[in-house]
Amino acid sequence: MLRPPGWGSSTSQSVKCEAIGRLRVAKRTVHHMDLSTLMTVNREVVSLTREPHECSRADSEQLESLLKEVASRADNQDFEQAISEKASLLVFRLASGQHFRAGNKRTALVAGLVFLRKNGYKIKIDDPELISVVDKAGMAAASLDDVYDLMRRLSAKSAAERKAWESAVKQTVESNSRFLTEIGS
Repeated sequence: MLRPPGWGSSTSQSVKCEAIGRLRVAKRTVHHMDLSTLMTVNREVVSLTREPHECSRADSEQLESLLKEVASRADNQDFEQAISEKASLLVFRLASGQHFRAGNKRTALVAGLVFLRKNGYKIKIDDPELISVVDKAGMAAASLDDVYDLMRRLSAKSAAERKAWESAVKQTVESNSRFLTEIGS
């Protein structure tokens, strides 16, 4: 019987799968930011106010280290929790680190929102609580936990969104039950 890629008993699967009942679901991949993209964020942000984009070699190395830390953070957690934790760390460290000559808090805000958007989440950039916590992080008046609590709350799916996803899953499985049964083991 033919099976879709990633299914079956092969131990060399290229897609990680998580068993949910008898159905295997590919785990979601977290998309991480690289240093070039982060530099572009700062360049674009400061160009709006005609400020210079400057970052020392030492700061570039620290930013590279930060991006590696974000990439390795929360890998043992579910997707939603990992995204909030990674975004919070990125925003907090960028805002508090002062790695660029100008636009550090704006860069933190945009980089965090780009990271979230790339991973399927949206937060309004002009949310007053978000602006406040990023501003406070840049002045050492907010902790990483403060940023995380807000990011988790702002990026959480509402009850209505969860219900819509659950409904979509149920409808898809029900409307494809014959096919799913045929390819099952």
